Amino acid sequence: MLSFPKILCFTLFVLHSLTLFPQSTEITIDGLFDDWDTSLTTYIDTNESISGIDLLELQVTNDEEFLYIKIKTNIEFDLTDNLVSQQLRLFIDTDNDLNTGYQIQEGYGSEVGIIFKDLYAHYNVTPYSEIDFTSLKLRAAPTVTSNEFEIAIGRHQIPDGINPLFTASTIKILLKNDANFDKLPNEGNTFSYTFDDTPITPYTPIDINKSNPSDIRLLAYNTLNIGLDDNNRVDNFEQIIKSIAPDVAGLTECWDTSASHVKSLFDAWLPLETANGWYAEKLGGLITVSRWEISQQWNSLTRQFPVLIDLPSSYATDLLFTNAHLHCCAADDLRQDEADQYAAFILDAKSPGGIITLEENTPFMYSGDLNLVGYSHQLTTLKTGDIQDTLTYGAGAPLDWDDTDLKEENCLQSDLRMAYTWRSDDQGFPPGKLDYIIFSDYTLTAEKSFVLQTEVMSLERLALYNLNSFDTASASDHFPVITDFSINENLSTPHHNLTDSVIYPNPTNGSITIGLKSYDNYQIQVLNTLGNVLVTKNINAKSTELNLESLPSGFYIIVIQNSEGNSVSHKLIKN
Repeated sequence: MLSFPKILCFTLFVLHSLTLFPQSTEITIDGLFDDWDTSLTTYIDTNESISGIDLLELQVTNDEEFLYIKIKTNIEFDLTDNLVSQQLRLFIDTDNDLNTGYQIQEGYGSEVGIIFKDLYAHYNVTPYSEIDFTSLKLRAAPTVTSNEFEIAIGRHQIPDGINPLFTASTIKILLKNDANFDKLPNEGNTFSYTFDDTPITPYTPIDINKSNPSDIRLLAYNTLNIGLDDNNRVDNFEQIIKSIAPDVAGLTECWDTSASHVKSLFDAWLPLETANGWYAEKLGGLITVSRWEISQQWNSLTRQFPVLIDLPSSYATDLLFTNAHLHCCAADDLRQDEADQYAAFILDAKSPGGIITLEENTPFMYSGDLNLVGYSHQLTTLKTGDIQDTLTYGAGAPLDWDDTDLKEENCLQSDLRMAYTWRSDDQGFPPGKLDYIIFSDYTLTAEKSFVLQTEVMSLERLALYNLNSFDTASASDHFPVITDFSINENLSTPHHNLTDSVIYPNPTNGSITIGLKSYDNYQIQVLNTLGNVLVTKNINAKSTELNLESLPSGFYIIVIQNSEGNSVSHKLIKN
């Protein structure tokens, strides 16, 4: 039982403002939250039973440029949509004066009331106005459903062109969900924060040149509605692509742009001095460009274009690259279906038969404008292989060669502590991460990655890389996303394990398929019960078909021998 003094102390705490010691901190808005720790100013809600989204925790910090706020709830939801019913609103008393602004709750005079789902804010100054997120320099992550979000608001904004946003060193913050009337803090309490202007370590810009010339540089770039055919933008693309100098490029929104036209641009911008020059292949609005030959392609996936790239002998392997542009906006079901398709494709590639069979430990990567603005499980499927439509695509399983998850590369802006890849200030939404690079980290190591936004680069860095400050904004509403990969050297050598070979169907009415663990030179023979060789076939592959329709019904022996002279036998029944 609580004693009277303890009850009194608790009551006084509830009725009074909570102000904690501030701490300026280096925060990266990337949706990962690993830079938020318990030492930062934190407000934790009291235990309560509530239906819907329960507001659990607020954390606040700042640097010289931004106020940072992290919110935590009990369930996942979409910050700027209503996939899960919500009316989340963030109120800030920016002058710490309860007699100005809007009296949203006892102890608050809110100058700013942000309504995330409706993409605007009330600016309760004189004169009153509605303002957009660009006026607040608002940044938020992630763009998919989550139970945590981190938000940045510019400290030096003048949202209406008249009244500065923050006019006091101390502010008050209130979070409300009007869908169920939850509040943080609750009635009778306030949450104050005082800016800490202690300098933080400046962000070190990323050198956009390759660190190792043997690395494979991948570029993922949405060209915004056939941008490479637009005479008003193609010069900007030229500056950007020449400065990036990719080895492989996955280009999207190339609807009416031809692969031959893109090849000619790359040949002119980045001449290879080889007989063929650049290689380019197209599927729908996707164009994949490679400095090395594209030896095979698959056209069966929706809005996803896998190709096999024949790397030079110095790499000792081929490379599977998939260029993707998943459905946009509210098409969550279609995006999940597309993610399921890719997971099933990779699982097929790792096993004999089907539409694709890769040599064991072939590196693979996946990139593009994935439009992940809804349920988070689409991204989960792409990384973990957790297929949702198992009736259509089969059971899911881990996608990497070592039966672990794939890795999502956290590509940060080259000159900002931000990870957004799309920005269009006149569309209402805050800048967000829509473009991704996902890869097999069993076979590949990401040596360097970045997002290029020329508008935030210094004049010195622009000159260093022969760029103009308006290049990326003029070219597209998406920014180029880049990762340099090395191929891991200490991979398990394909072991040509014949005991893993399979023959199906067995029994058979005629044709059979022989599936093998890895590529090798194999001799396959069909023997009768007397040991006579009836059929001989030599292959250099992981699978093959044999037509045995001419053989009479009975028992046969299939003998498979590899290049090392090892062999295995299988019994076969011919109906």
